[in-house]
Amino acid sequence: MRRAIGIILGCIIAAVLLGGSIHAAGDAGRESQFTLGSGVRALGMGGGFVGLSDDASAVFWNQAALSGLDGQEINLMHVTLFEGSIYDVMTYVYPNPKLGGFGFSFMRLGTGHIVRRQDWNDMGEFSYSTWQFLLAYGRRLEGGFKLGTALKIVNQSLDNKSAYGVGLDLSFYKNIYKNISAGILFQDIIAPRLRLDEETEITPTTIEAGVGLKKFALGTGFEHNVGIGLEKTEDRSLKLHFGLESVYHKYLALRAGYDRDNLTFGLGIYYQRLHFDYAYKFLNDLSDSHRLGLTIAVGTPVSEKLRQERELENARGSSLILEDRRRQFHFFKELGDKYYRTNSIDSAYAYYQRAMAFNDGDRDVKNRLQQIENSRESLLERAKMASSERKMVPTALDSYYSQAEMFYQKGSYAAALDIINGALDTEPNNQKFITLRRQIFDARDAEIRKMTDEAVRAEREGRYADAITAYNKIMELSPGNAAVKQLIAKTGAELHNFQMISKGAELFSLGNLSDAKRRFEEVLKTDPDNVVAREYLDKIGLLMKEATELEVLQKDENVWKIYLNALEYFRNGDYEKAISLWEEVLKYYPGNKNTMNNIEQAKLRLQSR
Repeated sequence: MRRAIGIILGCIIAAVLLGGSIHAAGDAGRESQFTLGSGVRALGMGGGFVGLSDDASAVFWNQAALSGLDGQEINLMHVTLFEGSIYDVMTYVYPNPKLGGFGFSFMRLGTGHIVRRQDWNDMGEFSYSTWQFLLAYGRRLEGGFKLGTALKIVNQSLDNKSAYGVGLDLSFYKNIYKNISAGILFQDIIAPRLRLDEETEITPTTIEAGVGLKKFALGTGFEHNVGIGLEKTEDRSLKLHFGLESVYHKYLALRAGYDRDNLTFGLGIYYQRLHFDYAYKFLNDLSDSHRLGLTIAVGTPVSEKLRQERELENARGSSLILEDRRRQFHFFKELGDKYYRTNSIDSAYAYYQRAMAFNDGDRDVKNRLQQIENSRESLLERAKMASSERKMVPTALDSYYSQAEMFYQKGSYAAALDIINGALDTEPNNQKFITLRRQIFDARDAEIRKMTDEAVRAEREGRYADAITAYNKIMELSPGNAAVKQLIAKTGAELHNFQMISKGAELFSLGNLSDAKRRFEEVLKTDPDNVVAREYLDKIGLLMKEATELEVLQKDENVWKIYLNALEYFRNGDYEKAISLWEEVLKYYPGNKNTMNNIEQAKLRLQSR
């Protein structure tokens, strides 16, 4: 920060010294006919606007500041001068947060009804006028610096003669500390050349440097702006511009200034999107000058557009979450349907339950779960009845054997074993049932080994969902297998960690550091030695400690929401709550300059109460 301030101040001093070294022939040189400037507000503040430029008049005073304006404006100015001369200006600006600021201005100085005389005889009237059209652009650079330029077309007409010329302005602007800004304007660095008959006029180059102090509070309901500038035109002495503006509750502005060698005063009235301005300037040995202005705010402010974009982004994030929940629901529902069709009722029931966790209102899944529960109750009743009948009627054992064999052939080993165990309760030494039970045990163990191999292979290849499916199948075959339960839990944790790391890496690449940090910290809760999570956390820690710009916060959805909530409290006058929320932001981004500046401003507001 100190280095930036030093650079700006050094440039201002160098510009002034350079301007002073061009010519030192007193104050008898020429100057541009548009030296009166643009914007009644700026003129009421003595023209000290190069370092303060924060409205449409930046097209003339400092084009670099265009990129920082908050909205489109149309600015109109009318000035009455001596001998019926009229000075009019029309300006339009269009700032864009991504492309920069654009603007144009038409400025005209004219005098009519000039008496033409020849040999003291009245030969009619003629007029004189000069105008210039400025096409301006300003853009933000790295480090907060702003660069601007204006291409101008100049015309001068005298009676029936007319000439055109082309010129160029160059300007720089930077917010150097909190609400202090500075700027430099090289006006007519490429000077227009106008030739009428045999006479050629070259507009002199002007260098102006200034500093502005914006929106500092002093007194209840007041905000103040101060602008100071030094101007050096070829062949003319160094001139001072100074201005002060006090705005009361954002509807009345009082202004005063010193413009080169004369005092100025001004008044502004703000009504919704309209600004009415008046300025008065004392002129030595001439009738005093009255200036009238109207500013019209057009379209949606840039800050509101950014807020709407954030809302759209938040809505898009919500839709992505909903889409992910739908995808997860369909994934588990399809698995449930698959196992239901193959009569793997227990697995189907487990996956349907997982699907319900993502959409508990789906009627199809609810009906299927109810069908499985009814089927289980019916099967249990039949088993109980069959057991009772086996005890009462031993001749029914052949029927039970057929049922057990049928379940065995379908792969429903648990149901088959239930029937066999019931039959052996009646006849413990029945060899036919004992043989069938041994066959079932062998088939079940073979399938368990097969499923185990598939689960281990899937886990090694990172297909955790397939591994969990295989383990669930083993649990279905061997419900009391404690080792398999541990493997399911372990694989589930690995799947969860894998998903957390993938999501965390995605959030890190998008600049959403706080959400990414939470993902990686969750991984370390179950896997403290996870190298990938630790490396990302180290990177995030370094990034969060570095000094950050506002753009970094905008990428972090959760932190940006906290920042905007604090800003809302600040605007509503709840400074304590705003400070509390901004301090919460600093826990994530300790070096964020905007947040620290906002906290200082809020504390100043509290002290001024």
